[in-house]
Amino acid sequence: MLQSANIPKYHTLFELATSLQSVIEKTYKRAYWVKAEIAKLNYYPKSGHCYPDLVEKKNGKVLAQIRATIWAGTYTGITERFKNVTKEELKEGMTVLFLVKVSYHPMHGLSLNILDVEPAFTLGEMAREKAETINRLKQEGVFDLNKQPQIPLLPKNIAIISVETSKGYHDFMNIINGNSWGYHFHITLFPALLQGDGAVKSLTAQLRNIKNRYEQFDVALIIRGGGGDVGLNCYDNYFLAKEVATFPLPVLTGIGHSTNETVTELIANRNLITPTDVAYFLIQKFHNFSARVQEAEEMLLNLTTELLRSGNNTLGDITGRFRLATQNLILQHKHSLTNLKTGFVNNANIFTSNKKAGLSTIALKLKYKPLQISDNAKRELDSMSTLLIIRSQQLLTDNNSKVKRLSEKVELLKPENILKRGYSITTHNGITVKDIKKLKKGDIVKTKVYNGTFESIIEKTEHHGK
Repeated sequence: MLQSANIPKYHTLFELATSLQSVIEKTYKRAYWVKAEIAKLNYYPKSGHCYPDLVEKKNGKVLAQIRATIWAGTYTGITERFKNVTKEELKEGMTVLFLVKVSYHPMHGLSLNILDVEPAFTLGEMAREKAETINRLKQEGVFDLNKQPQIPLLPKNIAIISVETSKGYHDFMNIINGNSWGYHFHITLFPALLQGDGAVKSLTAQLRNIKNRYEQFDVALIIRGGGGDVGLNCYDNYFLAKEVATFPLPVLTGIGHSTNETVTELIANRNLITPTDVAYFLIQKFHNFSARVQEAEEMLLNLTTELLRSGNNTLGDITGRFRLATQNLILQHKHSLTNLKTGFVNNANIFTSNKKAGLSTIALKLKYKPLQISDNAKRELDSMSTLLIIRSQQLLTDNNSKVKRLSEKVELLKPENILKRGYSITTHNGITVKDIKKLKKGDIVKTKVYNGTFESIIEKTEHHGK
């Protein structure tokens, strides 16, 4: 057992806590302006008190964290003034400038008692973030990138990032579906958080989902109801803005009534302020196309009418010219035929006279020529008869010799004489076998020799490759 003399001198926990309380109260007598982010608000409506957890972060890492207190009476005044300036209530994720007093209680530990806030500082933080985002996007050369894609003449297939319960979304759909011209759009909703701490992650994720199937859409919309500048702060975020800037489709925004455009609105292909403006813009695109079609229709009708009128005039002119040319041609041919007729008659008379004189000359010649021709022909006939007899006898002699030689060859080529020399004839199914490839094992063939026939069964064949 330890002796009491060995126990060191000590203080009770209460004594130490009381000492800390005394030191802190003496050291931190006045109030301080402190910049911090609200990690959790911890507001209790029943009591009206609020116990926010305040943090400071760097690159996503928490550097400091202290519990704070806003008593009910103070909280009402702070939130009312903050809302009047920023058009938003205090919420988690905001960076705020707080007026605080440091307090320490032995039971509850260290805390900050919040006495006031500076709303203008929160707006200033948002302005700083916005400026940094704009400069970074410009340095990377992507600030105007989404303004380059052309919006189609008829943007029918539309991807919308919004919330189905959003008033802005309902206003948009009412205008689109209720248009009296019957324009039809294919709408696909991609639900996302539209403000608050999780909005950047949610909006970015849905933009990437659309990008994965961007061939199915003509444009992408980001629409929401109105809100104060703080509620739109997420649209100044660099990562969300860059996703919009580099998006492959034209992005149209209608995210509020604010006159101070966010970075996302600045870099979008078109910023149309409100969801209803977006809806009217899309309907107007159809109007513009319809007007172009009507204009083209009128132009086509006018051109067709003018072309028909010009064609009719041209056809009438051609018809008149053709009629005149035809009459002239007929007249020319009529004259030509008359001249030909006169020339033919004259030539015929001359030809007849010439032929008549020629026939007279021939008649004189024919009177003595037949006797001479008859004597010459008789002499030629006698000579030819003698020559024909000699040639006929010689031809008969030569043909008899040829017939005798052919008879001897035919006798030798008779089948029975060929078979006598040891040859044979083989048939299969009555057909003479000439090709060994047409026989197979088991076929029955008949072989004829000089003095009879015999049948054989094929056991094997050999092909010599010829």
